[in-house]
Amino acid sequence: MNLTAIMTELSELGTEQTKKTLLRHGVNEPLFGVKIGDMKKQLVKKVKAADLSLELFETGNYDAQYLAGLTADPKKSPKASYFTGPK
Repeated sequence: MNLTAIMTELSELGTEQTKKTLLRHGVNEPLFGVKIGDMKKQLVKKVKAADLSLELFETGNYDAQYLAGLTADPKKSPKASYFTGPK
């Protein structure tokens, strides 16, 4: 599984209602509106197997970044790799 396939699957799992809810709670675009339960059921094992968490995080998409957090291996990717705030 590659990054494009994971992003396509995320977009297919997203719903407008979930997107509206996330936006109302302060999440910024871009996002697909994927329910966390759906994400866990469908994608976590695939991403871990493909070792794509850092690539997902770098997309800037909220859903992809959340999935990256669920699948990150701290031994392979140090926390600093995911830090995008002020230094």
